[in-house]
Amino acid sequence: MITSNHNQKPYIFPLVLIVLLSFPLCFCPSTHGQEFAPNEVTVSGNLQGYNTQTSRQIGSGSTYITNGRKYDFSIPTFTYTRNLSPSLGLVATVTPSTPMRYTGTYGSGHEMLAMGGVRTGWRGRHFDLYGQTLAGAASYSCDQWNWKSDGNSYVPYSNCKRQSHFALEYGVVTEYHLNHRYSIHADLGNLQIMHFDQIVSRYQNGSPFLYHSAEVSQHLDARIGITRSFGNLRKADPEPVPQKKKWDAGILFALQPRIQKTFEYLNTYPSWGVWTSYNFGEHISWDTALLHSGRNPGKMETIDYQDGGRSFEALSGAKIGIRRDHMGYFLKVRPGIITFGETERKYYQASNGEYQFDNGMFTHFVLDTGAVYEVYPSHHSILRFEAGDAHIFYLSKTITYPGDKWTEASYNTPRLFIGFGTGVRF
Repeated sequence: MITSNHNQKPYIFPLVLIVLLSFPLCFCPSTHGQEFAPNEVTVSGNLQGYNTQTSRQIGSGSTYITNGRKYDFSIPTFTYTRNLSPSLGLVATVTPSTPMRYTGTYGSGHEMLAMGGVRTGWRGRHFDLYGQTLAGAASYSCDQWNWKSDGNSYVPYSNCKRQSHFALEYGVVTEYHLNHRYSIHADLGNLQIMHFDQIVSRYQNGSPFLYHSAEVSQHLDARIGITRSFGNLRKADPEPVPQKKKWDAGILFALQPRIQKTFEYLNTYPSWGVWTSYNFGEHISWDTALLHSGRNPGKMETIDYQDGGRSFEALSGAKIGIRRDHMGYFLKVRPGIITFGETERKYYQASNGEYQFDNGMFTHFVLDTGAVYEVYPSHHSILRFEAGDAHIFYLSKTITYPGDKWTEASYNTPRLFIGFGTGVRF
């Protein structure tokens, strides 16, 4: 049986573009632009990237799989937006089907993507700019499949079975108003899909052929289309802004599912910590979080060369967005570090003659990007929700053995970050 696991390259381009497109929000005045209607329907095309894997034919003796990346374009995608105010809308989007994907791994078949969430931003006379966060499910028509003999060779993608997975997307939306009812709509996002470990494909007799470890896959996700609004038009008057405070601070609980390189299964790794924001103004804050995670929640303690034991994480960076009425909506970019308390660094012979590992701490870089939503129930209280990708860039490491040494290569892996917090404003 072939076992596979991605070392994914992060989608740096869309992450940088999301930051650049959100930057104009810092200079936007309170909304006072185009009239808006309570309902909008968008019909668009969807461009999405996906990962592929290729192995040699059965019987060749190969157990190594090569990785690649492809893109496809789907028509149509349907999006409904319920505008609660000029700057805030609830969003639901569905892509019924994509072209057939032959990935050789997760995500084979026709994808159906259904998500819902919130968008918030600035509405102008001709252009709109929003940040958007969506959550839902990605379902694939041939996520599990068998090899089938046609008499001369083995044919893949037979006896397909559908599988569905949790999906999270964050990004930006822009619209250009053609008139009061029609707009050109475009959005760009970073789509993350959480896959649990499973047998992807089997031989004709049902025995496993390809097992894939758990992973959080990343996909470029872009749409362009036409929007039609419905309902009575309302004037986009300036909205009230929450009372300004210099500091926000509180406690935070986070789930950060990740997969260790050696132990190929997914754990949620709950974390507790504190967070604080220094507010330069209405739109820009410097946001910091300090988090501690215990050992993996399973019964078996997992320690490998670059990851293991308890962890301490420090993230600090920019939080950019808007505050309206009793709520705040932001995009975040927070670089930082994560230190693991127990990693294998030396294999040696102890005084009793037994061979064992000497464990120690090891630190890696982290880049946390995503969205932050805040609610201000009163002048001095705050509730906080955040979601995104806390991407870990594992450094290479040299491990010593009796009379020898070798280096574990660097790699990177995406990691969902879902956090809930409460605090005070002062």
